[in-house]
Parts: sequence; structure tokens; C-alpha cells
Amino acid sequence: MGTVTLRQVAELTGKSEATVSLVLNSRQFHRVSPRTRAMIQRVAAELGYVPNMQAQALVRGKTRSIAITAIGMTPFYNEYIRRLTHLFEARHYNVFAFETMLSPEREKQVVTWVSQGLFDGCICLEYNYSNRDFYEGLVRSGTPHVFRGWNALEFYPEHMIRVDYRSAISDLFAHLEEQGYRRLSVIIDSSSYFVEEDAFSVRKSLYYELIHNRRLVIDPEAWITVPIDVENHLRYCYEKTREMLTRCPDVDVLIVQSASEIPAVYKAIAESGRRIGIDFAVATFDRIPMLDYMTPPVSYIYEPSEMVADIIAGEMLAQLHESHSPGGECKVKALLALNASTRRQSER
Repeated sequence: MGTVTLRQVAELTGKSEATVSLVLNSRQFHRVSPRTRAMIQRVAAELGYVPNMQAQALVRGKTRSIAITAIGMTPFYNEYIRRLTHLFEARHYNVFAFETMLSPEREKQVVTWVSQGLFDGCICLEYNYSNRDFYEGLVRSGTPHVFRGWNALEFYPEHMIRVDYRSAISDLFAHLEEQGYRRLSVIIDSSSYFVEEDAFSVRKSLYYELIHNRRLVIDPEAWITVPIDVENHLRYCYEKTREMLTRCPDVDVLIVQSASEIPAVYKAIAESGRRIGIDFAVATFDRIPMLDYMTPPVSYIYEPSEMVADIIAGEMLAQLHESHSPGGECKVKALLALNASTRRQSER
């Protein structure tokens, strides 16, 4: 059987196409009596009628689609996309996630599509210094938008969710100092469109600021930057960690930006003869299922991603006139989970 049409449903129910359309393709279905509505819905289900979303978009001037931009489809961003997809689909919106891979052209293209009306709104999961200019047109035009970011910018657009990492990082440093660790190394992914050094200068300055006046120091020779487009990402992290541990024997802490790199880091540390939780500490960012299977368990800083996703969805739906939200800038604090990888254990 071919595509089932409104006319076929109308013929079998004895109702006009206009009435059938009100029930199946419109938010004005309440204008039809419950008895007639139930009959039309039953016949449509029996025939396998599927609403024409493109036609509905033309009539309403809306696509009921939301674009989401993310740097990459990592476990961190996937958790946000999964939650947001669930929340929007429950309100009959389609979600399209786009991986930018730090390409300005990719991100600008998505913004152009939103500006052209192919999507009703746009969510940027990593709004920062490098890409904020891309979204200025959407902000000025009043196109529904929500941004998530953590950078300390000089100004924040409306409908931005800021995740504050300062207190969690400060608490981690205090814990490491209390445990007797002294010399830090950092492994971090590059995250800048233009100048790689700028990619982590914000994080670098934050680390140096929060470590000030502590007995901890960051070894400048132990700062590892992983290019986002490097082939065999985990192999690169493993090899660079081995090299760093040989080059910097006094380092006794490694802060890993991405939790997905932990298996490679653990392997490199073990092969170097260091003992995590005894004479070496490891901490990371993001709460992903993999961490539950690492030995010893890893200390990590994480965002309350479900809560943040709920806020993002509420902000977007409010702009689409689908729900009520207080709107405006919102600040959420990152959290710290301390585990055995940073707690000094007695030697066995």
C-alpha cells in the first residue's frame, strides 16, 4: 500500500478533510468532539497514517526541529544530547545534533540553517571565546537559542547556562595538598578554532590562579596538549603520558581533562612503575560509565548534566512558547567526587 492520505481517512470516517486534518495535523484538535476525534484517530491508526511533517511546517511556519551543536560526539556531549533528545521528543520536537570538530565552517553552516528557518531554535553545548561571534545574528534576531559554557566571559548573552568549575577545582587542589601530593601535570584536549595556545589559556590561567598560595605547583614541562583531530587518540595519550613521566620524575599528580582518556593514562602510569593512590594521584573531569570499572576508582569533577539539560530544554521551550521558564542567565556549580585515585593508601 502507498502513502495513506487525509482524503482516505476522511472517506472512511465520513468526515471532511478539514476535520480530519484538525485532529491529526493540528494543535487545534480540541475543536472536534471527543467522539469524532476518537473515531478519526482509530481509523488513521488502522490505516497506518503518518502526518506529513514538511506540510505541517509550511502551514505553521515551524519545523518542530531543534539544532544542537557540540564539539564532538564524546561521552560527555552524548549524555547531554541523549537527555535533550528525550525531553524534546516528549514535546513532539525533532532533535538534530551536529558535530563541529572545531571547524568554523561546520558551526557557521548550522547557524546559517537555523537563520534560514530550517530549525526552530539552536542549542550550543560549548559556547566560548572562539565561537560566540557565530551566534550573534541569532541573538539579535530573537531566534530561540540556549548556550551552555563554562568560560569566564566579559559578558553573557541571555539564555546562557554557565557551569562554574572554580569551587570544584579549588576543592580538588585542597584535597591533593592535604594528601601530601605536590607536583601536578595536566593532559588536556586542544579546543580552539584559531590558535592552539589560546585553546587552553583560559583553563591554564584558572589552574594557576586556584593553585596560588598552595604547596602544590604545576610543572610547566608536564603540560600535555592533545590535538582534537589526532589519529588514534588513546594511543597518543598513552605515549605522551609515558614520555612525560620519564621526563618529569618528580610529578606525582596527573589531571586529565577528558575521562575517556583514563584507560590509556592508567596503563602508562602502571608501566612507569608508579602506583595510583599510593605514590601517584589521578583526577579527571566528567562522570561516564567507564569510570566505574577502573581500579582504583577515579576522583572526578562533573557537571550535574541532567539538571543542566532540563534547564536548557526549559529555556528553549519557553522561547518557543511551549512552557514557562524564568529565563535569563543561569549559573550551575560543578561537583567533586573523591575516590581512591587521589587518597593516599598505605603500601601493601
